[in-house]
Order: sequence, then structure tokens, then C-alpha cells
Amino acid sequence: MADASPNNLALKPLILVLCHPLTGHVSPVLRLAALLHEQGWSVSFLSSAFFRPRIEAAGLRFLPLLGAAALDDTSLFPKSPLRTAGGAERPLVPSVIDSHHQTLDSVPAQWASVKSALAQLHREAPGRRVVVICEAFFYGSLPLKLGAPLPDGVPAPPTLCVSITAPAIRSVDLPPFCWPLPFDPSADGRRRNAAAWEEWETRVLPLTRALDARLLEAGSVRGVGEVFMGGGNYTLHDAILQIGLPGFEYPRSDPPGHFKLVGILPPTTAGERADLGWWVEIVANASLNERDPNRKKVVVVAQGTVETEPTELILPTMRHLEGQAHVLTVAILGSRGARLSPTVKVPHNARIADYLNYDAILRHADLWVHNGGYGATTHGISHGVPMVIAGEGQDKPESGKRVAYSGLGINLGCARPSIERLGEAINRVLEESCFVRAARQLSSVAARTNCVGLVQEEIFRLTAA
Repeated sequence: MADASPNNLALKPLILVLCHPLTGHVSPVLRLAALLHEQGWSVSFLSSAFFRPRIEAAGLRFLPLLGAAALDDTSLFPKSPLRTAGGAERPLVPSVIDSHHQTLDSVPAQWASVKSALAQLHREAPGRRVVVICEAFFYGSLPLKLGAPLPDGVPAPPTLCVSITAPAIRSVDLPPFCWPLPFDPSADGRRRNAAAWEEWETRVLPLTRALDARLLEAGSVRGVGEVFMGGGNYTLHDAILQIGLPGFEYPRSDPPGHFKLVGILPPTTAGERADLGWWVEIVANASLNERDPNRKKVVVVAQGTVETEPTELILPTMRHLEGQAHVLTVAILGSRGARLSPTVKVPHNARIADYLNYDAILRHADLWVHNGGYGATTHGISHGVPMVIAGEGQDKPESGKRVAYSGLGINLGCARPSIERLGEAINRVLEESCFVRAARQLSSVAARTNCVGLVQEEIFRLTAA
């Protein structure tokens, strides 16, 4: 057999990356794919045309999602007008989108796209092995594991699940994903978890049935055999690699045997923003010793790239810190060209960016205020920055609970905290050294963990036979 070791780069397997087509999912998976490409792997990324420029800019090959699978931020989270009490309209991004639309209805089209991509790779390199890296919430790969046929002559590739959110895998030690119960692995906690899972099974029975129906429609010989959000989209794969760290992720007594924590993705080397007139001020401030009385605390606040309504966190944070001469607030609006309303008075100690690489600013930050996306949270961990989390929907409650569990910061557990409650949390995290110590300790663990190296090891393991 030919040597497919790391030293024989010409015989490395081809990588096909599959990912739920939403920016919060694509961004970290694309970062991982780009880092693998830098290590000499040939990487193709299956996605919608919305993401094609970013994929090709990273040096990867773009392959298209077909038909109903070609979703993106604009179709999954359409902005719709909301009338205020005064009759004016403002855009609002819904915080919860129907799971049928977001992950289930497109499964047959996703599977057709996967088959087309695998067939194309096989035609172009018939003797080359392929390994599929599948982000956990791309359900369109599951027919491959459930007996659906591939095109004639196309061999079934091994599949490696990469999880870029808190893992939604059933455990006796945990309630269902985003269920409002704390982590409690005691006997009483497990009884509460079991009761929660019973209620969950009833609540999501329509989604469980819908997923199985879409899989059968795609050609699978059976359904997942697991309640919706119970973990089948993880455990059916040949390996599960969780982006996360011990100390941040909950320990569980019953993890799947092929589940492995692989650390977090290393920060980018994003440089200075010369086009921002105030950027030099941030860099100069960061160069001062932490005990220098002239050094200001830098508080960074953002709400991600989808739910960007500034009245939730950005404006309240600026208002709370207004007039505090020892603090600089950096607000990131979340999309290129975004502007605050002209009626908003920006405080003298606030600096505004339409869009800003988190790594570029967090290396200079003392506090990270955001709505709890898992990617934003891991960016904060990599830079050792304590956090205040305030978010709802998607994975945000799970991120917030883990921030509190690990001592990294304070979880407010809602999307619109009052200025008073938000301010109390900000003050506490800035003033109490325990949060900085926890953040820096976890950052040190992250720096010692070779995330990309562990992913590569698993790829070679799966393709060694």
C-alpha cells in the first residue's frame, strides 16, 4: 500500500468540507479548512454562492450547493420590518428561525449536492482517497451513513464531524440543548435531566419525524433513530472532533467513544486597521504597562454578524461607560458599511467600527461583551479576555452557561438586559481579578493545544486502512 503518512504530501487524501450555510457556522469551518490548505491539503468547500468569494480568497476550491440547499444568511435570517409604537419601521432579524427551514427541508438537495461533489472529485482523481469533514449541523451528509446509494463507482468516504458549537449530544449528565437547567451531574441532577429529555422528546416529535422523512426522501434506508437534537448528526460520523477545551466544556460520564476535544482554532494574524483613525490610540494604549495610570481599560462590544440590532447590547454598553475617562469602548456593528442612526449620540470615549476582525481588536481588550455565539466566545478565550454574555437563541444560551461554569465571565441569560444589570456585570468583571485569571488560564491551555494538528491526525487515522 502506498504511504499516506504526513511526510508523503502528494498522497494526502482530498478533503471535501460540508457546512451549514450560515456565517456563524461557515466562518470557523472556513478558518479550519484554510489552515489545512496551508498544511498542503487539497480542500474543496461545498457551499452556496453567497460564500464563494470568501472560500476562493482562502485558496480553496468552491463547489456549489444545488437547488433548495443553496441557502445563506439572507434566506435563513431575512430582515423584516418591525413597527415601533410610534409607527416607524426598523429592520429586525428574528432570533429564532424555524428548524424545518433552517436545517431540515433542504436535506434532499444537500445530499444531491454531496453526491455531485463526490462524483466530480472521483472523476478528476479516480485513484485518490477522499475524506469528508462535515460540520455537525449539515444534515445532508447523513444519507451517506444511512444506506443511501452513491453514484456508480464512487467509493464511500470516511466522514469526520467537526463541531463548532457547544455539542448537542444526549447525556445523562446534561439536559437537552439550551434547556434552562444548570449543569448538575449529581443523582438529583440526572433525574431532572431525564425528565427534561422526556419532555423534549414530546415537544420535538414533529421535528424528529420531519428529519427522518427528509432522510428517507433522500434515499436513506432508515431514519436517524434518535430524537431531534439528541446527537445523531454527530454520532453517525466516524469521528467527532469538538472545538473546545477541558475546563470550558462540561465533563460527561457517557461521551461517545469517538468524541474528542481538539482545542480551539488559533487566532488570525489580522493586522492594524489603518483606515480607522482611532486605531493607533488602541495600539498605543495596549503598549502601556497594566499598572500604568494612563492605561485605559478597553471594552469591546459586538452582537455578531446576523443579530445586529444595536439597542440590545451596543448602545447600552456605550451608555453605561459614557464619561468613564479610564475606559475606551470599541463597538463593532457587524457588517461592512453599517452605521449607527444619526440620532445616536456617540460618547467621547466610544469608538465605532462597521466591521472588525475580532482577533485584531481582542488582543488589545480587557473585556469582551457579546451575545454568546460560540465562535465569538472562542475568540475571547484565545486572547484570554473575560466576558459578559447576553444572548438568546441558537447556541447562545449554551455558550453563556459555559462562560459562567468556567469562570470566564458573567452570563446574563437574555438578549436585552437593562442598562443597570448590564452595567453591574461589566463593572464586576472589570474589577474582580478572578475573571481575568480564569480567562488567561484557559487561554494558556488553548495555546498549548495544536487544534489543526489533532484534526490532521484524525484524518490520517480514518484513511490509513
